[in-house]
Amino acid sequence: MMKALFLVLVLLFNVLCLQAQQGYNPELVAHFNWMNNKTFPSLELEDSSGNIIRADSLKGKTVYVDFWFINCSPCIREVPYSKSLHEFFKADTNIVFLNICIENLDRKDKWKETVKEKGLKGLQVFYARNRPQKVNLLRVFNVSFPTYVILNKDLKVIGYDAPRPSEEGFVHWSLEQAQQGIGLAESYRKMVKKTKEYQSFIASNWKTIEELRSVH
Repeated sequence: MMKALFLVLVLLFNVLCLQAQQGYNPELVAHFNWMNNKTFPSLELEDSSGNIIRADSLKGKTVYVDFWFINCSPCIREVPYSKSLHEFFKADTNIVFLNICIENLDRKDKWKETVKEKGLKGLQVFYARNRPQKVNLLRVFNVSFPTYVILNKDLKVIGYDAPRPSEEGFVHWSLEQAQQGIGLAESYRKMVKKTKEYQSFIASNWKTIEELRSVH
C-alpha cells in the first residue's frame, strides 16, 4: 500500500514538473524579471463593498495581483483554482490576493454581481478603464487577460506574468518563496533544478493542494 502511494506521488510530481523538465529557459527568466523592483502604483480603488482601498495600505504584505475582466473566459476558468489557492494560504495573514477588475465604469454593478454570484475570494477592487486615471494599468503592466504579478512586502514587483492559480504546485511554491523575498525567476530556477527545498515543499503540500482542488 505504501509503495503504491509512493509511486502515485512520484507520478504526480513528474507530471507537475513536465514543463520544467524541458530545461532552464533564460528567455522565460527574463520575462519573469521584467519590471523587477518597480513599485506598484499608489492607487485608490473601490472594493466590492464600496470601501476605498489604498494600494499603499498593503505594504508589509506579499501581494498576488490578478488583472481580469468580467467576460474574460480564461479569467473565469481560473476561479475554482483561485479559491483553492486562497484556501491554501488562508491562515497566512502576510499574503494578500488583490484582484483588480478592469472594466468601463458602467460595468461596476455587473462586477459587484459577479463577485457575489461566484463567491470570489480575496480583495476585489474595481479599476475604471474609461475614466481618467493618473496611472494606466493596462499600459504600465502590458496586461493581456488574465495577468498575474507578485509584489514583495515593499510593494515592488518580484514576478511579472506569474503562474496562474491553475498552475498548481508552481504557483504555491512561487508564493511561498515570495514570502521570503525570493523572486519568481529564482523560484522557477529551483523548480526546474528540482532542488531538495522544492521537492520537500511539494512532498509536504501536494496532498493538501489536491484536496482543496476537489472541494472547489
